[in-house]
Amino acid sequence: MKKGGTSMDGKALLKEHFRITSDRMVNGRYYESEGFLYSIVDVTNMEQEYLLELHQMSQHLMSQGDRKVAVFIPSVTGAFLITEDKKDVVVLGSAQVLSRSEAIGKKLARFHRRGRTLTDEMKTTSQLGLWRERWEQEMDRLEKSISGLMEKGVDGKFATMMIDSFPYYMGLAENAIQYIVDTEMDETPGITDYGTICHQSFHAKTWANRNFIHHPFDWVYDHPARDIAEWIRSSYWEGSLLYRSNFEQFLQEYQQQERLSPFSWRLIYARLLFPTHYFDCSRIYFSSQSLQVKKEKEEQLEKYMKNTAEYERFLASFYELAFVPTNRLKIPNVTWLK
Repeated sequence: MKKGGTSMDGKALLKEHFRITSDRMVNGRYYESEGFLYSIVDVTNMEQEYLLELHQMSQHLMSQGDRKVAVFIPSVTGAFLITEDKKDVVVLGSAQVLSRSEAIGKKLARFHRRGRTLTDEMKTTSQLGLWRERWEQEMDRLEKSISGLMEKGVDGKFATMMIDSFPYYMGLAENAIQYIVDTEMDETPGITDYGTICHQSFHAKTWANRNFIHHPFDWVYDHPARDIAEWIRSSYWEGSLLYRSNFEQFLQEYQQQERLSPFSWRLIYARLLFPTHYFDCSRIYFSSQSLQVKKEKEEQLEKYMKNTAEYERFLASFYELAFVPTNRLKIPNVTWLK
């Protein structure tokens, strides 16, 4: 069971409340039944409005012809929310359709185009225009964690690395925020800059499996630059030797479907400039009780610190690598990276 789990038996729940009989699991996450895949999601303490917006998004994508989308399934009483073992759960179902082996950039552009025509107002799921605010919150949170480390006294490799790297990454984050501020002042958003259905964290492996499903609990409502930048970031840090050609190809594929405006390019760049990978790494380390997870994050942080100069070179040459005519589009570079 997803999102927190519970002791209840998933097969029994599906049979009792939904008249769905399942004989096997797929990918450890889905119950298979008569050509459909079902997932049970623990939604205890989630806002009703948040769930309603996810429902509206999934219904919209289905109406636009998305065959991979999971939609909320009503129980035999017509209710979407079931309470069992003092937990609230919902069930999502999708047709078991193998995706065509199609270019990821093209698929993502089509997903965004379908999501852009959503007319329902998104409030609780929306991150549109809120990046700066969210980033400042991330910076405040990390600053508190670092202060706590300093008060307790530096103990261990991770703490030492965090304190050493903190000023550099805070500086990078401040640059990203300034870049956003300048973009909002300088650029007028175009027609492709409307909000759409995006992912909380889209990465190179999100749609890698041909059995993948468009799952509402992976989504937020945001600018498409979010998914594009996060795919590029994850591809970069996975360190593939084919990285450069993959990155160029991905952007070309996307733009064959949807042209990116100067506003979009600048949002993509701002998001790559903001070191989300660093903040995520520290947040997971500090919140985890698992020694294995802590060890993984320690190794990850070491990798980030060792590769700061290389990542700076990537940022400095990003627009050039992406074939963006910065002079003609009046897109500024970050001068200290050059």
